[in-house]
Amino acid sequence: MPIFTRDFVSCHVKSFESHLYKDPVMLICSHVFCRSCCLELAKMSNDQSITCPTCSTRIPFDNIDRFANNLISHGTLATMVQQYLRDENNHRICSSCKNNYRNDTFGNLCKTCKIYNENVKTKIMQKIAECDDLLENPIGISLESIHEQANQLYEIIDRQTKSFFQQIDQYQEELENLLTTQQKTNDMNALKHQPIDIDAVTRLVEPKLNALRSCNNFLENINVEKEIKRLNDVADRQLRLFKHRADIVPILSGPTENPSDNIFGEFLSKSIGSDSQASSLSSNQSMINTHGDTSLQSIPPKLPMWTVVIKALPTHLCVYPLGKSTIIFSCSTTGSISLLSYISPVTYDSPRYIRSFNLFPGHIRYVVQSFTVFSRFMLAHVHRKYDNGTLFFFTHDGILEYGPIELSNPIRQYMADENRLWAIDSITQTIFFHGQPLFRDDISSILSKRDIFITFDDQSNFVPIRMASNQQLLAVLGKDLQQVFIYNKISRERILTSHFSAGINMNIWDIGLFPRDNSLLLKFDWQFDGNVKRSLFIHFNTKNQSVGRIEGKYCLGSVIGPNKEIILGLNHRTGIIRCYT
Repeated sequence: MPIFTRDFVSCHVKSFESHLYKDPVMLICSHVFCRSCCLELAKMSNDQSITCPTCSTRIPFDNIDRFANNLISHGTLATMVQQYLRDENNHRICSSCKNNYRNDTFGNLCKTCKIYNENVKTKIMQKIAECDDLLENPIGISLESIHEQANQLYEIIDRQTKSFFQQIDQYQEELENLLTTQQKTNDMNALKHQPIDIDAVTRLVEPKLNALRSCNNFLENINVEKEIKRLNDVADRQLRLFKHRADIVPILSGPTENPSDNIFGEFLSKSIGSDSQASSLSSNQSMINTHGDTSLQSIPPKLPMWTVVIKALPTHLCVYPLGKSTIIFSCSTTGSISLLSYISPVTYDSPRYIRSFNLFPGHIRYVVQSFTVFSRFMLAHVHRKYDNGTLFFFTHDGILEYGPIELSNPIRQYMADENRLWAIDSITQTIFFHGQPLFRDDISSILSKRDIFITFDDQSNFVPIRMASNQQLLAVLGKDLQQVFIYNKISRERILTSHFSAGINMNIWDIGLFPRDNSLLLKFDWQFDGNVKRSLFIHFNTKNQSVGRIEGKYCLGSVIGPNKEIILGLNHRTGIIRCYT
């Protein structure tokens, strides 16, 4: 008797009939059909797509030959079909004995068939005896063992629960002590960077308030109102800083053997001789703030404007300006998208939630390596274990327009600017770009053409891992040397080389370019036991001065908005998106 049923190894491309699989292949929805059946569906299609007969998933393709090559053979199921056919044709007696049974009343068997049948009878009698024993004492065998296992499970759950609650209480106590210790330090730092002279404010406002009461000078009254509004804004920013002090770590000290003032080393610049503004920066300049102080605490903190909680973790963040509003696209590692909208320039008002959706069905497991948004599509760059990665193009509403596109070489990052799609080839250490497709039919032809921007040879020892761009420049972050190369996107000339030393436990893992002024944002990750738990973002202006910092725990994605606001994604047991200015 076969191990598998005929229905299990049969193709059901037609609901009213079925047949055994012939060269089974798997579609992207994970359902399996014969290769010939899939090609027949493709030839009958009028819109260059097929619909899965089982789940009705629409699967597009550009031509039948490429569709046939992209079909994935299901070798396991093909083996099952062969096993089914072998089992179905496996006889219990030989052909000679079968003729005896058919023609002879006595049904004499040969010696081999007799031995085989005696063994089968013996095994059947043993199973019958075991079943009789179970029927005689079912409670002693089943219920007692079940109760014993249940009691053991209760004890294990009770011990684990007590230990878990003890760890929570201990963590909460440590966190409360830490927040209490840091409160005064945060308050002093906030007052240090934004001092308010009450006496000076009183001397300035009091005569103008008197003039406002007397209504002697209309223009002076207007100036008083502006001054009052400015002071209110200053006070509001001060309160915002106090409100978020629990999320701001005042000191991000390094290893004990290194002084905390030099944890990030030096910010060195090397002029390449360009006429641009960035090339005129001085070299061999330390990482300092605008006041000349080299300590980390001297760098003024960026102030949080708003915070919003979302369902999925914001691993990848992109912004897309739309009139006076800006749309935030938040993407998790599994392809869960959240859309939000905020007003530009940034105000204290929280962004408006639009909706959430998933790019991929729940039973398909992809890991999103990079995610980018441009005028027509969303591009999801995903990978699975032991593959080079795959591309999917979606509309801004999450509808699959094109894909999957299998990559020949593994890519570290895809990124979109105003009119190009940039990528880093991790095999050839090459940065290249495509044009941005405007229509679905353009995608295949555009991706088939690569324009090489720069290739790093083995002698340079530069391994590009991240990119960032604005209207004029492209910034590239190196892995081991912790260098940043900045290029003019039009002339392709390198106009700036920056060297960093982040210490033993810290590395630079992300980079951003601000619009218009070409200033730089670097993300320093501090690792504990191989996991990134704290991050520090430092804003450098074009004079190599550190003009702002953001400190946080469990930072994920980051993006710079159209008005130079910094938007971070955080993992605080739920998804958090926070905006800083």
